[in-house]
Amino acid sequence: MQQKSIKKNYIYNLIYQILLVVAPLIVTPYVSRVLQPTGIGTQSYAASIVSYFALVAVLGTATFGQKAIGTLQSDAEGRSRKFWELFINRLVMTALSAAAYLVYVFVLAPNDMIVALIYGIQLLGTIVDVTWFFQGMEEFGKISLSSILFRIANIVCTFVFIKTASDLHLYIFFSVIFVVGANLSLWLYLPKYLVRVKGIRPFRDLKQILQLFVPSLAIQVYTVLDKSMIGWMTEGTEQNGYYEQAEKVVKMSLAVVSSLGTVAIPRIAQKFKEGDDEAVKFYIYKLYRCVLLAGIPMMLGLIVISDVFVPVFFGPGYESCIPLLCVFSLLMIFIGLNSITNSQYLVPTDRQNVFTIVVVIGAVINCALNAVLIPRYQALGACIASVIGEFCVMAAGFLYIWKKKLYRISPIFTTAVKYCIAGAIMFVSLFFLKRVLPASLWGLLALVGIGIVIYALALLVLRDALFLELLKKFFGAAGRIFRRRERGKTELQADASDASEADGGGETTQEDEAEKR
Repeated sequence: MQQKSIKKNYIYNLIYQILLVVAPLIVTPYVSRVLQPTGIGTQSYAASIVSYFALVAVLGTATFGQKAIGTLQSDAEGRSRKFWELFINRLVMTALSAAAYLVYVFVLAPNDMIVALIYGIQLLGTIVDVTWFFQGMEEFGKISLSSILFRIANIVCTFVFIKTASDLHLYIFFSVIFVVGANLSLWLYLPKYLVRVKGIRPFRDLKQILQLFVPSLAIQVYTVLDKSMIGWMTEGTEQNGYYEQAEKVVKMSLAVVSSLGTVAIPRIAQKFKEGDDEAVKFYIYKLYRCVLLAGIPMMLGLIVISDVFVPVFFGPGYESCIPLLCVFSLLMIFIGLNSITNSQYLVPTDRQNVFTIVVVIGAVINCALNAVLIPRYQALGACIASVIGEFCVMAAGFLYIWKKKLYRISPIFTTAVKYCIAGAIMFVSLFFLKRVLPASLWGLLALVGIGIVIYALALLVLRDALFLELLKKFFGAAGRIFRRRERGKTELQADASDASEADGGGETTQEDEAEKR
């Protein structure tokens, strides 16, 4: 099978990740004003609860499946057998998890049973989620296309049907059903990649899957448990609403920062299997630099404009999000680097046990800090705990890499010096500019645009190699497209000229004259 282009896959994935950023930018200001912090908090808490059951349903098959299919791209029989084994595994686990979820809904009786039942559809939708297969096959274009179409449909339905706070149930239904629909649409492509096989053993990889389930569980602790603990330890749902909105902004930005890492997992696993350690290191260092190139300005930018961004973006009543957003912005760097060390290196290179230990350390620290900080500082305490937990995961991962001498750590941070300088120049400029610009949508857009320009100009002056390389590739691609268009126009003109000469060489008939007219 022909090797897929990482550049093309990056573009496909980047388009989808940009939509993940753009969609909330369009919908969130409207929804936050309609549903208010109470409605957002109800949705956030219910989503955190169902995610535990979904985690059991998936059971580590997503990461394992992406890696396994990535190594079997050219083996039609092998990848088909692996697909059905993992699908049956997920089918069984989802059925068990759904049964347990129904017990929770009807026995423990959550405050809003309708919301809980709607999220049950999302849990059942885990069965038909085969994005891991297409990620392993490096077919990111198909994933992006289906996701984009259904997400646009979700946006349209939100604006058309969500009018008041009483439409919360309908809003959650749309957010669930369109995700399930996007996953179902991918099944239309599956027959092209699968063949009939025998000897299917669904649980042959259970040990390895469970090894990936433990770190997934640990990650869930310090990415979702905080929302649950806020709901358990505070009164009402407003604090959940503030936390959800602040986290949403950071996740939007992280989608762009980490987009390249997703498409690189199959390639890194493939190069590791071939024993090409130099290629593995090349991809890893490039990924680190891309994260720092994008993450540092986003982190500093969020901090400096947070007091303008929150009231303009979310509307009145969300002022408590400002300090949360400042603290959360640090996750840009920590999560970005952790995704490279853990998901893009340790897992594809068969070091799942190390990955497990690293994230368990972070989960334990995060959970303990949540228990101490949430009762005193509420949502802000959960933010602080999350940031410290991610920092500890980053430190533990780098410590392992350094002790085992797998690759050098120092180049990761030395290449960040120019990004820090450029980011600092941007930060100071925006700090003074926001005092003279109006606190409005146009003022906010001006701050963002000016910040991007200042950061880019600073990197040009500093002659950062990666930034210059990306600019060269961008303008090179644009130039090729322009030249193709010009070539096409020239060929069309030449063809027209030839046709005209051919017509002039003979007698002009009435039919020819009519056709010309």
